[in-house]
Amino acid sequence: MKKIAILLSIALIVSCGKDLGGRIDQRPDVPVPGPITVKEVRPTAGGAVIKVNIPDDEYLKGVVAVYERNGAEVNAKISRYVDSLTIEGFNDTKERSIKLYAFNVNEERSKETEVKVTPLAPAIQTTEFTVMESFGGVKVHIAKNVSKSDLAICILKDDDLSDMGKAPKDMKWEEVTTLFTASEDIFLSRRGLEPKEAIFGVYLRDHWGNMSDTTVSVLTPVEEVKLDSKKFKRANIADDNCFSYNESNYPTAALWDGSGLSQTPHFFVSMPDGPSPTWLTIDLGVTARLSRVTTLPRIGYIIFGGGAVRDYEFWGSMNPTGETVEPTPDNPYGFDDSWFCLGKFTQAKPSGYLANGLPGDITSEDGQVFNAGNDFEFDPVQYPRCNDEVRYLRVVFVHTFTTFEYGHNTSNRQVQTGEVTPFGQVIQSN
Repeated sequence: MKKIAILLSIALIVSCGKDLGGRIDQRPDVPVPGPITVKEVRPTAGGAVIKVNIPDDEYLKGVVAVYERNGAEVNAKISRYVDSLTIEGFNDTKERSIKLYAFNVNEERSKETEVKVTPLAPAIQTTEFTVMESFGGVKVHIAKNVSKSDLAICILKDDDLSDMGKAPKDMKWEEVTTLFTASEDIFLSRRGLEPKEAIFGVYLRDHWGNMSDTTVSVLTPVEEVKLDSKKFKRANIADDNCFSYNESNYPTAALWDGSGLSQTPHFFVSMPDGPSPTWLTIDLGVTARLSRVTTLPRIGYIIFGGGAVRDYEFWGSMNPTGETVEPTPDNPYGFDDSWFCLGKFTQAKPSGYLANGLPGDITSEDGQVFNAGNDFEFDPVQYPRCNDEVRYLRVVFVHTFTTFEYGHNTSNRQVQTGEVTPFGQVIQSN
């Protein structure tokens, strides 16, 4: 009897499997779902969000949108517990036809519901980008990426100046680099280029391979070197007020040791009850025109919080006296008159800060950028003397994340940071 029962069970399973094309995960006698109805269509950059009414059907599994993008048929699916489909990746604002289907647990589809969508202009068309020469290479300014779309910035170079005036497709391009961002407004740099005049081309590419037009410019990268940190030393300036908590474990020289490390003794920690803002001065050992300063944090330690530096200022001087003068709006610290401001900067955070200046949510890109460090390029438009000759570099730690949130008089004003690395042209080796 047991053998007969087993054989009957196998026969039933095989029979059911044959009735449903061999799929044992499907169910017999499930009705085909009814067609989808659309509640709302909201256009987005390069796409749309389609809100639908989900049928009251216990066998419903989900809804699928089928459409053509860049010559290929693609689809977007949602489960029965979600009511909005995201359509994306179009490269223009032409009206598109989207076919919607409900499907059941057996993957059987309802009759189609057709809906028309007219996308807003995609990010590759609305995002502004300009390329300009800079010390050591070129930089690209990305602006008005309002949708914060993922974009690739592709930089090309043609060394044959006689090609200028040709159509971009006819030029002898070589790829320089591809940079990536989802920021609304950001400067991105490509370093390490020869100080030689060339034609540069830049275009944007999105996640789906859509491309903007190519902008073409003749640019000459400005010669730039990393200053030799072996010549650096802490300057003995009377008005400096930032000192190490422990010179053996957290030495001031960790700011320029070039290690790129964040274990003792390769990062700097100041006194917890020191002043805020606080500053120290580096004797560069040469006369130089500075183009930028890169910084590293205490890598991986309290990202966007604690004693990590939020706001920096850099000042330069050829011959500081260490005397103090009456503070002014342009010189709130009372530095002597030999000092001039090179630039003011905030720790980069691609997703942006909250309206009150606090970090808020921290994305994975934010974390990667924090640990990779900042690249602060001096802007002669904002700071006309930023490329003047200097011998001394003063680093002002305006705010840590703690002092920004709780004020300069908070009980813990300790600074924890990694390296400060200046770049530029060496004018005279002293």
